[in-house]
Amino acid sequence: MNENDVRPPLRDLAAPDPGSRVEVEVEGRVWRLDRAADMEALWDAMDGALDEDERLPYWAEVWPASVLLGRHIQRNADLLAGRNCLDVGCGLGLTGMIGSSVGARVAAFDYEWPALRFARHNARLNGVPQPLWMLMDWRSPAVRQGAFDFIWAGDVLYEKRFFDPLIRLFRHALAPNGRIWIGEPVRTVSRPVWEQLRGEGFSAEKLTVEKVALCGQNATVNLWEATIP
Repeated sequence: MNENDVRPPLRDLAAPDPGSRVEVEVEGRVWRLDRAADMEALWDAMDGALDEDERLPYWAEVWPASVLLGRHIQRNADLLAGRNCLDVGCGLGLTGMIGSSVGARVAAFDYEWPALRFARHNARLNGVPQPLWMLMDWRSPAVRQGAFDFIWAGDVLYEKRFFDPLIRLFRHALAPNGRIWIGEPVRTVSRPVWEQLRGEGFSAEKLTVEKVALCGQNATVNLWEATIP
């Protein structure tokens, strides 16, 4: 067997790899995000094996939708200070950290425990107050009903099977007069969810469309706001 054919076990990728650090500029501040490796390297280490939900290690990437969401959080810092906020699918922690940096009381969750490990590390690396990092599945939300004034999520609408559980989470967790912010790339699969939200009693409005330059790519990203009138 050639030594180049031997892949390290996934547990060996649980420590930060200095060569995999990503630096992301959001509204004038550069955020440093350590990770074990990029998504492709983690996928190789898994040797093609998916979990029962067939979820790839998306948490290991920084997505353009989260960058635009981070801009919006920063631009609305005065609204968020002192408010209870829920970060859905926090990944490496970018939007949770930005929310915490402007004084929000952030609870941030992900389905994958390595994401939370790196999110906590990255908050320490960037010198911001630690959000409450939670291991949670959005299909089984372990949060109090109506607990959050703001809920945000970046690029979570990439499969139609997630629409129903996410809408149930929003309805359960959003406080009266609360707001939901969703960043999503221009993607065909996401289009039906906005009418579905409206059909279930939410309002849904596109707030902005912006370009996000990230890792050599220049993506077009939508930012939506949903409320329950």
